Amino acid sequence: MSRQNLIPITIVITWLIGCAAIFWWFEYRYWGAYDKQLIQFDTQAILELYPILKQDTGNQPLVVHFKDDECPCERYRLAHLSGMKTDLQGVRQVTLSQLDQRLAQISIPASPAVAIWDHHGVLAYFGPYSSGMTCGQGFDFIKIVLDKLSQNENPQWVNNQGFGCFCQWKEV
Repeated sequence: MSRQNLIPITIVITWLIGCAAIFWWFEYRYWGAYDKQLIQFDTQAILELYPILKQDTGNQPLVVHFKDDECPCERYRLAHLSGMKTDLQGVRQVTLSQLDQRLAQISIPASPAVAIWDHHGVLAYFGPYSSGMTCGQGFDFIKIVLDKLSQNENPQWVNNQGFGCFCQWKEV
């Protein structure tokens, strides 16, 4: 191979490696297993959130969405929720961001995440929205839990099985 051909090949290879690194940085650096985030998660903290949020839930389950507006994974959560409008009818929903004062003493491991309480105030689910790479792909955990609650069954499930796009919450 001549020196004349070596320079363009080196430039192309360097450009491809650079593009791959940039793509990873902007797209895949937030992808990982949710269980890494749950290692130091105290479930007692999430249980203490219900009395703060319960305000007249009546006989409805309470679904709490945890979001981080600075997280690029938020776009997947919003797309998933827009497709779930009918599934979420008949439940009270609250959306909390990392800076919400109601979360002052409560540390959530990562977002997007969701917590669901039954109409008695017993935690039915905490964890990622679904089992797929993005919210809405794979098994839809929210739909599964809401279906169980409609049958008067509470799975009491703290899920650490998700893999996808998550942003670890910073200590506030």
